Amino acid sequence: METEEHARHRLALAPVKAQLNEAGFYAYETLDDEGRLIIAADDEAGRVDVRVGSDGFAVEVWGSSPGMFAEEDAEFRRRTLERLVRIQLPALNRGVLSPHQHARWDDTEGGVQVRLSYELPFTRAADIATFIRERFVELDEVLTFVEGQVTP
Repeated sequence: METEEHARHRLALAPVKAQLNEAGFYAYETLDDEGRLIIAADDEAGRVDVRVGSDGFAVEVWGSSPGMFAEEDAEFRRRTLERLVRIQLPALNRGVLSPHQHARWDDTEGGVQVRLSYELPFTRAADIATFIRERFVELDEVLTFVEGQVTP
């Protein structure tokens, strides 16, 4: 059964979903890991999650570098290299990356994942697809930078 909050959020997110689909994204409605209604969108350049934030849209643009150590034949060495990256990432998050940038190890993809977080006013729904496409450049730059910092 849909809650009143989900109904309000669905209404607020409807123009975001329409705008993203119109711009060529595959956008769909789902719940995030905290049970919040989001519009998720997939693109070759990255992924996007948009939800209703505290005073507008909370936008996360994210992507991963799959198989960072896939070419390593020795499983023990691959696990050790992955562990080393996991140890290094918190220091990068605290000391190097901007507050809206966050890096973590993605177990599913076997590589570094970077998330960029933004707050946009509700009035930006009509140009949200353009805003997101422009963020993919930053995403790629940050992902490349982080990989360069943690590669042994």
